[in-house]
Amino acid sequence: MQWLIDVGDVELSDKSIKIADVTMPERELELMMDMERPQEEEPPPETMPPEFDMTPPADLDTSAAKPNLGFKGKKAGVFADGSYVPIFQVPPVYPRRALERGIEGCVMLKFTVTKVGSTREPEVEWAVPPGIFDRAAIRSALKYKYKPQIRDGEAIEVPNVRTIIVFKIEDPNKPADYTPEGCA
Repeated sequence: MQWLIDVGDVELSDKSIKIADVTMPERELELMMDMERPQEEEPPPETMPPEFDMTPPADLDTSAAKPNLGFKGKKAGVFADGSYVPIFQVPPVYPRRALERGIEGCVMLKFTVTKVGSTREPEVEWAVPPGIFDRAAIRSALKYKYKPQIRDGEAIEVPNVRTIIVFKIEDPNKPADYTPEGCA
């Protein structure tokens, strides 16, 4: 092992590599001072808008109607109660194994819409075929966004929201309203 690192008898060579000098030939530079500029077109003269007589006729009634601003009911018009509304629904990722095998189906999910509009606790109610698309449907549902339900001006949670997610392979030979078997 020691003979691998022994460098006692090695002569260092003092050979150096010479690089040839490279010179650039001299060139004459041409200075282009006389460049023709395109002629600028004169903008059209500004025209003044016509003047109108703005005095109202003497027999015209200019009094404004007085609207009734008395709100009836609880917070009417401003914070009206409303149902939850889907804002954004992420399409699910088609499972690779199901796509390779040409399997289509659907999943019925149940989840809770929270006060801030996100979804929580998604669970599969039923699936056709069972177990193939469950994980992809749950991942998709966790990314849904809703406008939360408003009651008395406050956002509330909405439990037991149900939705069906359909997994179908796009095929131009299938009709536009095609749904997989068992999902209708």
